[in-house]
Amino acid sequence: MIRSFNLAIMGLAAACFFGACQSRIPAEIGRMTGIVMSDEEKIARILEDVQRGMENRQVYRVLAHVSRGYKDRDGRDYNGLSEDLNTLFRTYRDIHITRATPSIQVQGDSARVVDTFGTRAEASNSQQYPPVNLQGQVVILMQRYKDTWQITEWGPVS
Repeated sequence: MIRSFNLAIMGLAAACFFGACQSRIPAEIGRMTGIVMSDEEKIARILEDVQRGMENRQVYRVLAHVSRGYKDRDGRDYNGLSEDLNTLFRTYRDIHITRATPSIQVQGDSARVVDTFGTRAEASNSQQYPPVNLQGQVVILMQRYKDTWQITEWGPVS
């Protein structure tokens, strides 16, 4: 059970990895000001929003960036991810994530992101669950749906 929480945190935090359903505000500002963000900038903002959602333990904020067609190497789908996030946020508090600038490669309507991260979290019940201190890299696959990028998969770099 603890191992699955650690894996969930690694992927999620790494994730800052979950990205997609972007708010319409940046698009509207771009139309008004004439400033257009590149796909790489849009994806980077999504991953920043996922990070804030993780740190603030806001499951809906994180899931807003995840495709309903999400599927990872462990066979977890969108609903499984949602369950894991809810469990994670009940079990851990004070989640802190640091990230390096991600490597973002866009090819048409698909993107591949390599995100380097560090995650620290304290358990709500420290007698039952250990603190988390993880570092690593994840690969995040994203798909463009109309003008929005969404996370379709994340996992280890290998």
